Amino acid sequence: MFGGEPGLSPHREREQHLRQLYVGMALLAALVQACIVPYAQGADLPGLNLQAKLGTGSNLLLVGLALWPRVSTHAFQWILIVSAQLWLLSSALLFLRGETLSATLLVGYLTVTLFSFAWLQARPAAALALLGYLLLWGPVSGQRTVDPPGLLMTGFAATLIWFLSAHGQSLYRAHLRSDALATLAFTDPLTGLLNRRSGHEKLTELFGRAGAQPDRLAAVLVDIDHFKRVNDSLGHHRGDEVLIALAELMEGSVTPQDAVIRWGGEEFLLILTGRDPQGARAAVRQIVDAVRVYRMPGFPPVTVSAGLALASEVRSVPDLLALADERLYAAKEAGRDRVMDRARTGT
Repeated sequence: MFGGEPGLSPHREREQHLRQLYVGMALLAALVQACIVPYAQGADLPGLNLQAKLGTGSNLLLVGLALWPRVSTHAFQWILIVSAQLWLLSSALLFLRGETLSATLLVGYLTVTLFSFAWLQARPAAALALLGYLLLWGPVSGQRTVDPPGLLMTGFAATLIWFLSAHGQSLYRAHLRSDALATLAFTDPLTGLLNRRSGHEKLTELFGRAGAQPDRLAAVLVDIDHFKRVNDSLGHHRGDEVLIALAELMEGSVTPQDAVIRWGGEEFLLILTGRDPQGARAAVRQIVDAVRVYRMPGFPPVTVSAGLALASEVRSVPDLLALADERLYAAKEAGRDRVMDRARTGT
């Protein structure tokens, strides 16, 4: 691919953000457990001391797992839930030994509940939450005095966590649907590029802002040469592969300030900004040359023709597009596989 490295996809960006959150959460938990160690040693609480040391080590291990790309975020979430359940069970045993307070159990239970309702389906999450809650009321309450109002409020808090998690997930799904509809409205479903409508809006906006430097805005219509032959000989599905590949190549060859638009069929519109006329022409020639040498296994060589027009040459967006289209057809008539940026002058 040419030009700068393309940015992360939304999915990859979200996963990277989640991993960063998990690393921070595990580091904080490791710090808390490490701070408990000297307290447990000073208070002569061997069980709590062992739990804190194991907790410190296991949370540092979780940091490594969160950073390991081969561990999916879903798998890591399950690891966190299981770890929290084990920590709750060990805290219950420590409570029976008189080495910790009921407040520690309540916090551990709420942690398990929060993780479960945030990441699991409703039924398994509710089963884990109920299991933890019975642990608080059952063998533990039979051995030592436990705060009944505190347990009741903990049950209420767990129900509140479930409600807020369900509400948050509902809002998140609605947000995803809204994003999906926006994507369908403004992007081409095959290539993921801006579609004609949104591309025209972007060009109109940039043309209106060109101001005193209209020669730094260029519109370029790019058409795949003899694309019908690809569809006729290999099939439309293979033709779609060519469109996707060339869309990625062109998008990787421009800057983030530029835009690549699926204009229609095998035609693309490039909007180039911030370059002088010579720079714009050089950028388009680079793309045409890159397509010429680009090879897809099982496909014949592909070339493109391009027509370039500057905003300084016209008075309106329709005139700009018409001029770019006129030069595109001039490039076709001149033999294809070239850029036409002036009347009958192409390279």
